Amino acid sequence: CEFRALWLGQLLSVGGDQLARVAMTVLVFDRTHSALWTALTYAVTFLPWVIGGLALSGLADRLPRRQVMVTCDVARMVLVGLMALVSLKTPPVLALWIMVVLLFFVTLLDSPFKSARSATLPDVLPGERYVLGIAVTQTTLQVSMVAGFALGGLVVAVTGVRTALLIDAATFAASALLVQLWVRQRPVAAKSPGSP
Repeated sequence: CEFRALWLGQLLSVGGDQLARVAMTVLVFDRTHSALWTALTYAVTFLPWVIGGLALSGLADRLPRRQVMVTCDVARMVLVGLMALVSLKTPPVLALWIMVVLLFFVTLLDSPFKSARSATLPDVLPGERYVLGIAVTQTTLQVSMVAGFALGGLVVAVTGVRTALLIDAATFAASALLVQLWVRQRPVAAKSPGSP
């Protein structure tokens, strides 16, 4: 049950990330008609993985892992909701800048989420089941990334950018709920430097 919740949470989070990328690149191109700005916006979504991986992935060892996953998903839900609100109520050029910054932080929170999920898997799937769980997780990640782009394009085309962003926010909310309800709380893995 715990693995299913983690797996489905991953599926929703990755799909949501891809949906946000597609929505933002479509919005930037629609408002600027610039391939350069569109490409730069898309590139901004990969930079946080480098920064987040170095600076934030250690949170999975210093804080309860379930708490890290839920907090990251809730924060991403709020940030994507703000993106949808900004796209509605802000002058177009300013809205783009604010939304790109918000998207940067949405993507930044992916690293601690993934670190906490990966660190939880050995507790959830002991022994040989862990190897199978990793295989399923990696396959799901690859399929979600490809399908997320295809479905993201379709969702943006059918519903528009704002609705796509609200759907994205809902994926993060669902992921947080799954993890909170079905993943057991475990003690912190590493003690802080000053603790006895």
